[in-house]
Amino acid sequence: MNLHAERAVIGSILMDPDSIAKVSEDLRVEMFENEVYRQTYEAAVKAYVVGDPVNLVSIAPKLHVEGYTDDDIYRELRDCVDSTVTSVEIGSYAKVLINEYKTKQLYRLMGKVKPKPDDVDKQLGELMLELEALQKTGNHSKLKHFSEVVDEQEKDHFIDKPDIGIKFGMELLDDALVLLEPGDVMVIGARPAVGKSAFVTQIISTLSAEGKTGALYNLEMSEKQVYERMLSKTSGIELKRVRKAKAYLSDERKRVESANKTLRGYNLYLHSGPTKPSDIRSECKYLNLDYIVIDYLQLMQSDQWYPNRVNEVGAISKAVKAIAMDLGVPVILLSQLNRASEGRATKEPELSDLRESGDIEQDASFVMFLWNMDEEDTSRKGSKLAKNRQGELVKVELSFDGARMTFTEVGGPGNFAKHHEETPFD
Repeated sequence: MNLHAERAVIGSILMDPDSIAKVSEDLRVEMFENEVYRQTYEAAVKAYVVGDPVNLVSIAPKLHVEGYTDDDIYRELRDCVDSTVTSVEIGSYAKVLINEYKTKQLYRLMGKVKPKPDDVDKQLGELMLELEALQKTGNHSKLKHFSEVVDEQEKDHFIDKPDIGIKFGMELLDDALVLLEPGDVMVIGARPAVGKSAFVTQIISTLSAEGKTGALYNLEMSEKQVYERMLSKTSGIELKRVRKAKAYLSDERKRVESANKTLRGYNLYLHSGPTKPSDIRSECKYLNLDYIVIDYLQLMQSDQWYPNRVNEVGAISKAVKAIAMDLGVPVILLSQLNRASEGRATKEPELSDLRESGDIEQDASFVMFLWNMDEEDTSRKGSKLAKNRQGELVKVELSFDGARMTFTEVGGPGNFAKHHEETPFD
């Protein structure tokens, strides 16, 4: 126990509440061993986050430590302030606590390891995750001088190299997107039964055929249903025929066998059923993926409790963006839209229609919408890029063959005009 460092941190915070921002991301409550200081730090951080005062008078009454009276607590905290010369060095004090904590945890992990040959892979995986989490603690600063960025990028800037981004295989949309790059989140929004899952099936088929490695988190359908859609798309056989597998004609059977051979060669990982952002992060971390698809946002579970669904969906959206950034992989995130678009004559969605949270729009690099252009003819689909950080917004009419899970861009006079709109720099 390093009481000197603990006292210095608490003294710094009570002298200068803004110093909390310098350490709160890396310095955790459990790193304090003295109960008074532990409770003080926890209470101070909570107060600072919501904008409440952080000082002796406001914090001391919030503490309840066994064996300490209110006067004892006040004197203890008063001593912390009196013995701290300056808050400027709070980072150094916190570093001492962080390193001591990491050292103790490392000893704990070393003592915990008891290899079992029949379970060694699981043990190694769990140990790697714990060690990685421990290593990250305290590595706060990711600032780089821009000259470093220039030096790193310059050498590759004029070299011909294969694109590392993602294209969908649709000329007009791909031309507007340019590339979906690592760290990007693309939201595809639609009302139920419009065809967003089928659209993603086509995207995955296109990317897989190009040799891209991806992970599909399908929260709504079973593995069997996903397989049948992929089989229909690849074989060109109507989905309803695929689902009646025993009724294949001889020609269809050959096409199914050929499609299955193709599907076996896809570098695609599938998860069906409920999942959380933390699960996606841990499962995808070591797979060297080119993309991740999540179908769909509103069915995801959060990693912690939130008082309402809006906050929960917002937290999930931010967690997905963090996954894209941390893993260096683009994420295609499907999302339900609210009913507002159904009241419009054109049925064309707007950004405000993203269901349950404005954070979805904020966190996304791209937002695309799909909708039925004709209530009588559901093969006519409208699509548009409503947000594009690369600047160009387009609307494209699509033709949808629902029986074969296939979208095609429509040409000719019936096509939406491709257009450019002024967008804020973001």
